Amino acid sequence: MQRVQITGNSQRKVKDGYPLLVQDDLKDPSMKLTDGSFVALMASSQFMGYALIAKHRWQLGWVLSLDESETPTTDYFRKLFKQALVRRATSMDPQLPQRVFNADGDGLGGLAIDRYQDYYVFTWYAQGVYQQREMIYAAFEAATEHQFKGIYAKLRFNVEEANLKSQLVTGEAAPEPLLVTEGAVTYPLHLADDLTTGLLLDMRPIREWLAGAELQGKTVLNLFSQENGVTAAAAVAGAAKTISIETSKKGAKETADQLAVNNIDPDKQEIRAIEVNSYLDYAQKHRLSYDVVVVTAPTFARVKKQKFQVATDLTDLLTATLPVVRRDGQLVIATTANNFSMKKFKAAVTAAFVGSDRHFTLSETFRLPADFVTRKAYLASNYLKVLVLTLDK
Repeated sequence: MQRVQITGNSQRKVKDGYPLLVQDDLKDPSMKLTDGSFVALMASSQFMGYALIAKHRWQLGWVLSLDESETPTTDYFRKLFKQALVRRATSMDPQLPQRVFNADGDGLGGLAIDRYQDYYVFTWYAQGVYQQREMIYAAFEAATEHQFKGIYAKLRFNVEEANLKSQLVTGEAAPEPLLVTEGAVTYPLHLADDLTTGLLLDMRPIREWLAGAELQGKTVLNLFSQENGVTAAAAVAGAAKTISIETSKKGAKETADQLAVNNIDPDKQEIRAIEVNSYLDYAQKHRLSYDVVVVTAPTFARVKKQKFQVATDLTDLLTATLPVVRRDGQLVIATTANNFSMKKFKAAVTAAFVGSDRHFTLSETFRLPADFVTRKAYLASNYLKVLVLTLDK
């Protein structure tokens, strides 16, 4: 195994549990390392930790064990997966769709594993990690004692063949759709679909909040409705009407399917495939307003010639949203941008109220659910930020 000398600053980060490596962590930044290889990180002659080289954008790789005796073998990863599985088994309902291995939070950056009933979905974010897939799959199968019906893989890095982006790795194919339940709500999932399954598990705190909210007789506007599950959750919780806005026809259809599976007639709700700002303009012109408005703003999106970046455009989006929230209504705002701190997020939200006649009370704050294990030493891993605001109370 190649030994790699790292800088003094990097030594401190590794020792403190910071998992991410970049080229500048190397004493010789010009050193060429093979993607997908394991290396030993060294401080002169002192061992600091093992790492997996997994180049992705500006990232170089991920730190593994800091124990020299824990070499990255199949058995090492088996123990890693077993620990993650036991952690969830003791704290969560096994029938709940859940994240059973959360990348760097559980000890291996670049890989997330989700469980949907008896099926597992591996999402690979870096080709270097994927190059070790045979060892990793074998380790996971051993950790689960082969107690599953099938394993799917989704490749989120660039691959030449489109049919490789989503594939059944082993076992039997899942039903199409696969019906899973979260509380009182059923969601139809498509495990073989391109890059996603149809339900964002990290948005569970918003769905749980809606399930416990007093929605009877109220209207709920769900902006960016695709995959956040908010519309179905609100409708099942008793909302008088839901209005769902999605930029794609596919997203609009998925929202309709979620309602239909829960015996709610999509035609009696309102689902529109339209750009969000265009709908907000329409709603203002027609003086429409809603009791609850949910904004799960994407980190980055491009629609036709327009682009949206949450770090720079969130305030403007919320400024346009405020007029459609009723007095004493609630505004739920979420972002998954890992480079957007809670402090900056709150500042961007507060800025939307400057110059308006609206004011708010912060009612709830949510972060990632418990199955999305994070590292205190790596703040970017705790990426979800949710604010529930009550307006003009």
